[in-house]
Amino acid sequence: MSTRELQGLAALSVFMSMFLWGFSEAIASLTTQWPIVPADAYLYMLLAMPVGLISGNLAMGHLADRYGRKPVMMAALAMYSVGVVLVALASTWQMLALGIGVIVFSIGGGDEPALLSYLAETSSEGSRGSLVMAASNGANVAAAVAATIFLLAGVDFQLQRIALVITLALALPLVMVVRRTLPESAIWRRIRSRGSAARNGGLRLGGPVKLYFLVTIALTTVLTYGLVSWAMGPYYYPHMISLVTLLFNVGAAAGGILGYATVERAGRRILSVAYYAGGLVTGIAIILQLILSPGDFPLFAALLVVNGMFAQLTWGLRLVMETELFHTASRATSIAIVRTSAWVVYIASLVFTQSFTVASFMAYDVALWALGVSGAIVWAAFGYETRGKTIEGLDSLA
Repeated sequence: MSTRELQGLAALSVFMSMFLWGFSEAIASLTTQWPIVPADAYLYMLLAMPVGLISGNLAMGHLADRYGRKPVMMAALAMYSVGVVLVALASTWQMLALGIGVIVFSIGGGDEPALLSYLAETSSEGSRGSLVMAASNGANVAAAVAATIFLLAGVDFQLQRIALVITLALALPLVMVVRRTLPESAIWRRIRSRGSAARNGGLRLGGPVKLYFLVTIALTTVLTYGLVSWAMGPYYYPHMISLVTLLFNVGAAAGGILGYATVERAGRRILSVAYYAGGLVTGIAIILQLILSPGDFPLFAALLVVNGMFAQLTWGLRLVMETELFHTASRATSIAIVRTSAWVVYIASLVFTQSFTVASFMAYDVALWALGVSGAIVWAAFGYETRGKTIEGLDSLA
């Protein structure tokens, strides 16, 4: 298999995994409209996704460093199929939440650290950022597709369920075929063959500057995207959940395309400041609209699309930086640890914000954007550039 073919298949595998993850995340919010989900269970439905993701990260991130990227990627598919069956057969909200949690445990939590590590390790230094950006956009496309299905199916929740299950089930064979074709990461094999450091995990999270940057951008991306895309609809627009989800993710998908086109054209440090500043400015604009013109939904919708664009630009860049700033010996484990910290705060935020007004909710969102800007500025001032460097070269800096 040529290098170009390997990069293409790896990117396709990540895109499809992200698609299934984004689809599952979206339906955790969208299915709150189903009659089997009472209003007092909305919070628990929303929690199913991050709980599943955190569990998958912690359980399988280390396994990907210890036993290889490919075994974890294949094992995740078996667990994914169990989750799809649970969603298909769910007659209670508890069973539905369990099914969504199992799907996200496998696809979003279990295999994403392994997949991102694999894509970074098989990509050239000139295309690594753009490939990660493009592949990560699968989650936004999926969320938009899920929202569209709900809008087209109307109020018939059984029709919605059939459409969701068919989409999830049909994707499984394609993902399996692609992953079976992929060889194990050659860079991971070389690291494993060098001795005890790799065998013992070689965990290297980095110094305070790196940790501050990665943790703050993880908190910002997970919470700003998650709270607006998944929680805002059920909390404040229960009759327009599908539309709010669709608008935000159309913007996010556009951001993914823009990120693919721009991420290799400037340094990562400059782009991180620009992307996070854009999210901060558009978040402030939404607050002003909600205060000054709360009934202007078209304006709100337009601002939501633009904010979604920056949400994906920052999300994609975070995935790029996670793969570049951690050592190969512990890349998957380190990615899992950093993102787990963000998802724990996301869970707390779901509980914390459920009684907020929509303006207060967006003010909290803007505070998170400001946190991301601070992390980007710190890294721009004191960090090092990763664009254009090989994975082996980045390993020497980690």
